Amino acid sequence: MKLFVTDSESDLKKLARKAPGSKIFFRILTEGDGADWPLSKKFGSHPDLIYQLILKAKKLGLDPYGLSFHVGSQQRDIGQWDNAISKCKYLFEAVAEKGIHLRMINLGGGFPAKYQAQANDFETYAKEIRRFLHEDFGEQLPEILIEPGRSLVADAGIIVSEVIMVAKKARFNQYKWVYIDIGKFGGLIETLDESIKYPIYCNKKGYAEEAILAGPTCDSMDILYERHKYSFPHTMREGNRIYIFTTGAYTQSYCSVSFNGFPPLSSYLI
Repeated sequence: MKLFVTDSESDLKKLARKAPGSKIFFRILTEGDGADWPLSKKFGSHPDLIYQLILKAKKLGLDPYGLSFHVGSQQRDIGQWDNAISKCKYLFEAVAEKGIHLRMINLGGGFPAKYQAQANDFETYAKEIRRFLHEDFGEQLPEILIEPGRSLVADAGIIVSEVIMVAKKARFNQYKWVYIDIGKFGGLIETLDESIKYPIYCNKKGYAEEAILAGPTCDSMDILYERHKYSFPHTMREGNRIYIFTTGAYTQSYCSVSFNGFPPLSSYLI
């Protein structure tokens, strides 16, 4: 079975030429409100445009099969799935009036891990999403596809890092800068805009001091947390270990290859 997703007329015409008769599902634009890592601009189109694309697909000899959406990665607001599913219901009914019967919804992912901010258990999201589906579609649910994503694997990873320098920018500056041997380009790209805030721990004793945390490369963008301050023991020194928890998702696969000469992040299975 050939199954493709699209959100544009140009793409749809390519599929009609290169993969005639294929099953097509269409990605709806969502806002991603409440997500730590929104995915709301690059993919998806407004439901009114999707409606037109579904009708166009039928005329092009394709099989309009279903719909998809993504509510944003690390999404804690369960209501975002309710909003997206209601858009799917509207489109299912609208195209059915034209004789087209959609059969599938791909709910994407977005299910959150528990970093610093709390999130509900995966079971809670699953239960509520099932309720939303039944409220809109009754007992005759379409085929459902879903990806657990980071909620499934994030807790499986811990990055062990080392402090390579502790410095101040001025004599009376309030905050120390703590440089560690991993940064944005070594696998922690999701600290971009300080979006994902990992639990970070140093097993030294002493009273807590807030610090700015930065990576090791020459790029000035390689600052992990400057606005959001982490607290570390005042006794922390160069050579101490830093443990970054809940890093089983989107770290090693994001890692650059030898940027500034740093090797990719090594992985050890225990």
